[in-house]
Amino acid sequence: MSSTLLVDAGNTRLKWALCSAGGFSRQGELAYDETHLSPRLAAQWDVLSHHPVSAVVLSNVAGQRVHEAVLQWVNGLQETTPMTIETVEAQKQAFGVNCAYARPERLGADRWAGLVAARHHLPGASCIIDCGTALTIDVLGANGDHLGGIIVPGRELMRRSLQRETAQVDVDTPVNHTLFAAKDTADAVQAGIMAAIQGTVENVLRQYEQKGLSPLTCVLTGGDAPAVLPVLPRGSLYEPHWVLKGLAVIAGCQ
Repeated sequence: MSSTLLVDAGNTRLKWALCSAGGFSRQGELAYDETHLSPRLAAQWDVLSHHPVSAVVLSNVAGQRVHEAVLQWVNGLQETTPMTIETVEAQKQAFGVNCAYARPERLGADRWAGLVAARHHLPGASCIIDCGTALTIDVLGANGDHLGGIIVPGRELMRRSLQRETAQVDVDTPVNHTLFAAKDTADAVQAGIMAAIQGTVENVLRQYEQKGLSPLTCVLTGGDAPAVLPVLPRGSLYEPHWVLKGLAVIAGCQ
């Protein structure tokens, strides 16, 4: 039985999963570097030689270089293993989701896949928080209406901006990982970043609750999700492969 290769290409890391009617059979990920992306992808996906792949479904917010590397791998197999490749874009209305954007193509493919996953896997209204290079928050109504979202710098981007723009602020690894009343500069930076993230999420939730959209199920995903989870509302769900779950719905293999 052939499978579909799902690819979630974020700004700093690529995640993938092999998907069939039975769910995910193989998964992996790799961090980007400046060179040798194509051979690293080929080495990572060499394990798929014993698992026939008939299609690739790609969510890519990392730019042309990643798209070309994936395409190069697909083209290298086309002679022996014909397959299709679909690059995901947000749509105005599809998979039970009504996009809030007037120009849906401007909504990131990863955010779109996250909304699709929420529509198919969660009852009621939801809030999808993706903690990557940027931190994105999208709210989905129980009827599938995308109610908008926000984008702020992610945890590491905040830290690096302080490092770049200040001369005497120590942004090295925090000592105590405190979330409040830090007594060391590096800890104070960490506490401030976490307070900013916590305040952002709480403000979004409060505004939607005031509009009668409650309760909201919060889903947390992205590479920084484990670090951010402690400051989120109790009961928030950690889903490391949330975008891949949305891609599985889009691909029709789950």
